[in-house]
Amino acid sequence: MENPLYIGLSRQQALQRQLAVTANNIANANTAGFKAQRVLFQEYLADGAGPGRSADGPLSMVIDRAVMRDLSTGAFERTGNPLDVAVMGAGYMVVETDAGPRYTRTGRLAIDAEGQLVDGNRLPILADDDRPIQIPADAGALSIGADGSIGGAQGPIGRIRLVAFADEGALVPRGGGLLATNELPADAEGIELAQGMLERSNVKPILEMTRLIEISRQYQANQRLLETEHGRQRDSIRRLAGTQQS
Repeated sequence: MENPLYIGLSRQQALQRQLAVTANNIANANTAGFKAQRVLFQEYLADGAGPGRSADGPLSMVIDRAVMRDLSTGAFERTGNPLDVAVMGAGYMVVETDAGPRYTRTGRLAIDAEGQLVDGNRLPILADDDRPIQIPADAGALSIGADGSIGGAQGPIGRIRLVAFADEGALVPRGGGLLATNELPADAEGIELAQGMLERSNVKPILEMTRLIEISRQYQANQRLLETEHGRQRDSIRRLAGTQQS
């Protein structure tokens, strides 16, 4: 008797998750280097007797199996800021954190009070020797080459490490444009940095807004279905109780 409610609730939970992911895409439409995310759904069959199951056969429910990232490249925009860099190709810069190395394509860099080259989270960008890059106070205007090499008024300073992964899908977002993985990185080949440019988010705002409206309507329709089914069960119980009393 309760099976339609269990099925409806599984759909409601999946829609709620999809709504949250889509809303996050819209919120990051202007975040440099952000990759749109999608929810991967999968059918779940519940069989046998018991709560949420049917003795007459399996119940087809839905679960959100995982959140996948759209790895397509966003549009490149010229900013003219010498500390802005865009990663050209399927590569990443390496960032030092308390939890270990993290990886990013967000190229809005800066120099902190200690003279270290940092990302937008104020975390050190690592060089090819896995050490933070120290920018001398008298470095003057910086030049960043396609291979990540940094030069100043006094000569070479260091080189930003660029890495690649055999399975980019294994990278897990950790907030702030940072990604984590247990996979060991490899030195990136054919990956270049473009100074004075940024990679914009690959989110398509109009498409995401349309998807958000569609999900909201599906959620409301499913909610009405659950309320109707709940009312049907309540009326059935009342009628059954009245029949027994008479």
